Amino acid sequence: MVTTERLNPTQVLVIDDDPSAGRMTELTLTQGGYQATVCTDSTKAMELLKDGSYGCVLLDIRMKGLEGTELLPIIKRNSPSLPVVLVSAYCDGKDASYYNSLGAFDFVSKPFSSDRLLDVVGRAVGVQETIPLVLTSLALSEARDQVFRKVIVTALRKSNWNQTKAAQLLRVSRHSLIRWLQKLKITY
Repeated sequence: MVTTERLNPTQVLVIDDDPSAGRMTELTLTQGGYQATVCTDSTKAMELLKDGSYGCVLLDIRMKGLEGTELLPIIKRNSPSLPVVLVSAYCDGKDASYYNSLGAFDFVSKPFSSDRLLDVVGRAVGVQETIPLVLTSLALSEARDQVFRKVIVTALRKSNWNQTKAAQLLRVSRHSLIRWLQKLKITY
């Protein structure tokens, strides 16, 4: 699990009309080192955004009152640099370009893993994961292979050795990941 360690944790606003989903998201964010505020009334979300300084917003799509796809353009119009992540059971990869056109930073489908949510929030607020690496050679091809090996193994570990999920984290096709596993002689 990726955690952020700061004296002043980043504030995340969670807008979800399902109180239990909001609590679960809040718990995940708190365990990840963030401070979360949950808003279950989408019509009151803009008041919270005016009053607080949030590093990121997690927004459900289907809600009573204003739906997430209605609220997202309003948030972006008032706070263009504020990253908004859609978190919903109705998020679908085929709609990614539509969500991006509305201003979404990314989306997370429910049910989600804690690692997936924390990874997206970390990217949204600019937290970067560091992977320690010691190069054993200055030859570029060998150094490249060492870096690729370390990154691939880290993605595999984060995805519990699931190649499909690791490929998604690496933003490559599963076929491409398998070719790199073979080239680098990574077995598990």
